[in-house]
Amino acid sequence: MSKVINCECGYTVQGESDDDLVRNAEEHIQRDHPEMVGTVSRDELLGMAEEG
Repeated sequence: MSKVINCECGYTVQGESDDDLVRNAEEHIQRDHPEMVGTVSRDELLGMAEEG
């Protein structure tokens, strides 16, 4: 089952696995929130995830 993170900016990050979700979230952070690069851990990202 896929997982999602709903970013505060309105963007929804999706992934089929934890690794996919974290990779996609990190790409979103780099692209749209460069000031946050390196400040959010894998565990924090997975803690924001919901079943999608």
